[in-house]
Amino acid sequence: MATQSLVERCRLGDREAWRDLVEEYSRYVYAIIMRGYRLSESDAEDVFQDVFARVFERLETLRDDDALRGWIAQVTRNLCADHLRRSHPT
Repeated sequence: MATQSLVERCRLGDREAWRDLVEEYSRYVYAIIMRGYRLSESDAEDVFQDVFARVFERLETLRDDDALRGWIAQVTRNLCADHLRRSHPT
């Protein structure tokens, strides 16, 4: 599925498109969380949910639809780092 088409459908409120987006990127997001940040299962699930909530809330701010994968990766990394800062304050 073309990224632009998927993003456009999501922006139009297409529920199936949102399901497709989560399905398409869920393994990618989970890999970043688990391999890159080695969060526990419960923490990983929390961050995973936060990532897709953030994507849902802020998809309109994505300037280049073809950058969706990189943008999702950055959202994931930011939320993982935030989670680690909150759970391990210095």
